[in-house]
Amino acid sequence: MKATPKILVILLALGLAACTRPQPGTTTVLLVRHGEKASEAEDSPLTEAGQQRAQALVRVAEDAGVSAVYSSQFKRNLDTARPLSEHLGIAVTQIPVNPSSLSDYGKSLAVDILGKHRGQTVVVVGHSNTLAATVESLIGRPARIDSVEYHDLFVVSVPPTGTATVIKAEYGARVGR
Repeated sequence: MKATPKILVILLALGLAACTRPQPGTTTVLLVRHGEKASEAEDSPLTEAGQQRAQALVRVAEDAGVSAVYSSQFKRNLDTARPLSEHLGIAVTQIPVNPSSLSDYGKSLAVDILGKHRGQTVVVVGHSNTLAATVESLIGRPARIDSVEYHDLFVVSVPPTGTATVIKAEYGARVGR
């Protein structure tokens, strides 16, 4: 079986991350887009595929030492975060999104996470239009995130000193391709 270059890059990045020990006090943030939604309605629920993706998030994060789970106020986000929060016994922290100031959302979310959970592992269930701003606010520089697919998983490591890093990986099944 021949591996594609993209898979090799992901495996290499994860291997390097596993080989290097983070500094004590490093904040790790796992960021995902909400699962597949049923419609374009403002507060659309998840599809069956979205519910399956929410379960995949449990499998990805259950042993990561997660201490907080963040979501916006929308049903699709809360329904993506809920299985993990229930599995871990951690309440979901809601930070409402104001569609007219998406970059401010990323900044306020990063400030909240780094202020309350420094040195811990946090999961964020965001939107395709909020994740880039959140990653950029966490790492302190522009991030090259062109589009966010449902299967994307961003792992941001913010050490107490030095440069923050971001790894883009995947979780759950790709749907529709």
